[in-house]
Amino acid sequence: MTTILIVFHVLAAVLFLGPVTVAISTFQTQAVKAQAGDAKAAGAATVLHKLTTLYGMLAALVPLLGVGIMMTDSAYWSDGRFHIAITLAVIAWLILLLLIVPRQKKMMGSLGLLDAADHDPEKDVLPAEKFAKTKSQLSMFGGIFALLWVIMLILMYWSPF
Repeated sequence: MTTILIVFHVLAAVLFLGPVTVAISTFQTQAVKAQAGDAKAAGAATVLHKLTTLYGMLAALVPLLGVGIMMTDSAYWSDGRFHIAITLAVIAWLILLLLIVPRQKKMMGSLGLLDAADHDPEKDVLPAEKFAKTKSQLSMFGGIFALLWVIMLILMYWSPF
């Protein structure tokens, strides 16, 4: 059972974390181009925002499967690196849901690229002067998100203790 869960855990990490990390890191560049009037970039920003949102939710499977693996074999409970990795995964997921996705949504709303059902004109708009700052924030939070996953990967395969 543990082997099957490990396979699903690694598969979920590859299928969901890879695309969401790429989408997070490239969204703001496309949004800035879309602000300048590039229709192709507007389409790319829309796809990248949807990828971030959908795959971000699916990426929650990675730490959940990690906890499932820990439940199947008591040896994992005594190894602190797995506790650290799950904690970092939860932090990364919170950064995604609380810091990255809302900022992307505001950029999308400012560009007029949100569906009418998803758009709240009072909340989902950025003043023009905050667009560049939000781009920088998204770059920073995206880098932190990616770094946390790299640290977790190292913790999974290297045992310093």
